[in-house]
Amino acid sequence: MTVATLTDGAFPAEVLDHSGLVVVDIWAEWCSPCRALGPIFEMLAERYLDRVRIGKLDADANPETVTRYDVRALPTVLIFQSGVLVERLSGARALGTYVDAIETQLARGEAGVVAVPSVERTMPALPLANADSDAIREARALLANGEAMLVFKHSNSCPVSFTAKRQYDQFLDANPDVHTRLVIVQQERDLSNALETVSRLRHQSPQALIVRDGRVLWDASHGGITKPRLEEAFATLRRPA
Repeated sequence: MTVATLTDGAFPAEVLDHSGLVVVDIWAEWCSPCRALGPIFEMLAERYLDRVRIGKLDADANPETVTRYDVRALPTVLIFQSGVLVERLSGARALGTYVDAIETQLARGEAGVVAVPSVERTMPALPLANADSDAIREARALLANGEAMLVFKHSNSCPVSFTAKRQYDQFLDANPDVHTRLVIVQQERDLSNALETVSRLRHQSPQALIVRDGRVLWDASHGGITKPRLEEAFATLRRPA
């Protein structure tokens, strides 16, 4: 039995509507640990045959699911029981780790235990910046720009952020006239913090904001940051009212 290939469109029917256990490997072609996990999932598919549905989902091609489940590292393995997310494992693990997780969930199901959904892990919001700081003044100046500006907040330790940044870079290559400001969170934490305060949008990374005249006109995060979506957003702003 081979590992099923999942997509955003098929996810509800193949995973959420399934009455049993589903194990989903969220991966990307450029991710070396993800490729190392491939043979392990083939072994899981053979081991559990019709008892457990084993699937994989390409993070780059399926941003909706990545965003919905707040996937911040690759590979990430999500385990669902009757459509409910019951466990999340980030990073490549040994075969035994996945076997133990699957066996635990199978035992719960056989015992009639209702699985408790795992808590979705989110990045904590950064502390609010000082109202009189240089970072606050810079954040206000960015938002006050008279022309639409793209502000991109990037984490240089997050694989999902690197995926979004490739989309950002491709957009800028095709649209060199767009005003932009790249904020690397680890290097400009005060400014990232200040942007959260001034924009009143919860900090996320990656995060893209289109700002003008003191307002955030459009925003997206994680897998929602794509070249086509950025182009669509700017095209909408440029249309006559």
